[in-house]
Amino acid sequence: MSKKTISIALSMALTTTALLANSENMAESLMKLRSQVEQLDTRISDEKDSYKANMKSLTMQKIELEAMVSREELKIKQIEKELTQIKIAVKNSSVNSQNLTPIVNKAIENLILYIKTSLPFKTNDRIEAVTTVQNQLNAGTITPQKALSIVYNAYADEMRMTKENGIFKQTIELNGKNKLVEVARLGTAMMFFKSPSDNVGYATNSNGVWSYKEELNQEKQTQILNLFDAFKKQIRTGYFTLPNALVLSEAK
Repeated sequence: MSKKTISIALSMALTTTALLANSENMAESLMKLRSQVEQLDTRISDEKDSYKANMKSLTMQKIELEAMVSREELKIKQIEKELTQIKIAVKNSSVNSQNLTPIVNKAIENLILYIKTSLPFKTNDRIEAVTTVQNQLNAGTITPQKALSIVYNAYADEMRMTKENGIFKQTIELNGKNKLVEVARLGTAMMFFKSPSDNVGYATNSNGVWSYKEELNQEKQTQILNLFDAFKKQIRTGYFTLPNALVLSEAK
């Protein structure tokens, strides 16, 4: 075999080997690309599912918020109605003070019932304030006109609460123990708490019974702590991400 023939044969062999190597590399690359595409498809599918879940959650929260707004508006209307009746009673009080006493007592009873069912913010103090007035009225130590004026102001305070945000201190029962904590109240829609040891949570209503639920999720704990920090910095408006602690009865 001539040198030329050997050279051509070697060249063809090398070319064939190179082609085979390239084919193997291409096949391997294609397998990697196919794997990446499958991974991307999986990620896209997961993202779609996550997006749908988030949208469903946001839709539910929107519905709950709208329901909460409707309830708050109804509360305000009820209080305004009571205030209107009290104003009429005050106007007519000079005519017949004796008939004013049952009107004041009824207004106090309605207010106590409202306080018991509303957000558990200093509930005992709020009830005690109007109960004291009722006892004084029935004992004759204050006039019906004076009692009516105090009760009127108490109703006005309840209306103010629906629009007031802030941090306060109060004692709550948590895990069977009474604890003095800070509470961040958002109107009468939500109330979060923070203990001295930075345990956080919120008030919740289950079948008409109020209790306090400790938040164990770390991300949500941070959200609540950020709210307290913002309030302490006098930041009362803006966008806050918070756990869903709307005043709703939880299904068991």
